[in-house]
Amino acid sequence: MGGKSTLMRQVGLIIIMAQMGCYVPASKCRLTPVDRIFTRLGASDRIMAGESTFYVELSETSAILRQATQHSLVLMDELGRGTATYDGTAIASAVVKELSEVIKCRSLFSTHYHSLVEHFKHDSNVRLGHMACMVENENDEDPSQETITFLYKFVKGACPKSYGFNAARLASIPEEVIKCAIQKSKKFESSVESHKMFRTVWKTTSSSDLLTLMKTVSLN
Repeated sequence: MGGKSTLMRQVGLIIIMAQMGCYVPASKCRLTPVDRIFTRLGASDRIMAGESTFYVELSETSAILRQATQHSLVLMDELGRGTATYDGTAIASAVVKELSEVIKCRSLFSTHYHSLVEHFKHDSNVRLGHMACMVENENDEDPSQETITFLYKFVKGACPKSYGFNAARLASIPEEVIKCAIQKSKKFESSVESHKMFRTVWKTTSSSDLLTLMKTVSLN
């Protein structure tokens, strides 16, 4: 809904138009020509070939990793969504690493995996961006009551939060279902934070660091 998939398609089309010598919808354009454009967009299976949605994703990704060069453009939209969260995140992370460190080509890679964003936020080869929106009636207790206006503008930095519950309300999902989902989301987030804290304590060897950590927990 924010427009990221449309933006990725737009980038591919504009590059093709520019390299053909056509006008592009911009006041100014500076472009280093690309040798090929690779895309992994959308989600569909191939029933007659017996290939699932996830298999199609991986097949297309495999072709990209084998054929892309440093001068290629790669557009990947939500790789890994066709399987379990941890597997999908791991595969997406490995592919981003391959594109940014080995192939070193220009890429647009979209994801809803916040852990993936955290992993690459300090990577010098990766720049984070998100589709901007304006939030009215911001409400952490009941996010479904927030009013979201999508600005369809690509801005720097990671997206501060997800607005899935607002999308659910716009799609007329029953209110009791949305409220149940909000409670489940809070429990999941609490569980994840607890695991993070446990790992931090487990890795802490200094008594002073452990004392500081315990004070932080007490304050929260």
